[in-house]
Amino acid sequence: MILDTSRIAKRAALFFGLFIVSGLGVSGANANDAVRVASNIVFDTKWNQHALPGQRRFITLLGAQQRPVAFDVFPYNRFRDALDAGLTDCILASDPARFEDTIASESKVRFELRVFQRIGADIQTLPQVDIGILANLPRPSLSLRGEIVWHDLGSLEQAVDLLAAGRLTGIIGDSTNIRMFGRTDIIQVDLPPVITVDISLICRNTEPLREFLSAFDSSMGVYDSGQVPHGDLRHMVDYAW
Repeated sequence: MILDTSRIAKRAALFFGLFIVSGLGVSGANANDAVRVASNIVFDTKWNQHALPGQRRFITLLGAQQRPVAFDVFPYNRFRDALDAGLTDCILASDPARFEDTIASESKVRFELRVFQRIGADIQTLPQVDIGILANLPRPSLSLRGEIVWHDLGSLEQAVDLLAAGRLTGIIGDSTNIRMFGRTDIIQVDLPPVITVDISLICRNTEPLREFLSAFDSSMGVYDSGQVPHGDLRHMVDYAW
């Protein structure tokens, strides 16, 4: 039996070519899909109006990447499950080491949590203060005269409602998100930030997402180091967001 080697060679070349094209097609599709980014903050127009300049720049540039970005909202305690289940590609969180098999941006955005009280009150002179704080946050040291009674809360909305109703003396919160509630009867206490959190973009460790993170860092002007100058580190936490 005589084999037609030229025909076999042609078929092999055709098969190999189709394999290469199909492989590149899958990779290209993955690289062009929207990057899903999970956060426990809703980045809407209202947030953008109240955000600090550095916060606004970080989110604006993230959403302006060549590869489209889709923001989703998840509670912090579901971030790991969302990554593992493929429900999201990236998360906005601190302490990348807590999330295995991930990569993190060098760029960071800072959130400073402060003490808020009702207008007309003087939380710094009361003998006892009831302070509301999100349950996933560490309890900071506060420069207050009175005894502090802590109350773990599930959301900032709950914190604001309880403070406005007079059931709490003060609350701990990020000024951007507190301002979004539009409450003129709640003001910031004249104290320095009590908790400082630097947030990174943390993604699953894949080649398309590594390229995405690199492009994002470049747009932020960060190449060798994304460390934010810390200054006073006494109130810096790595695991609160």
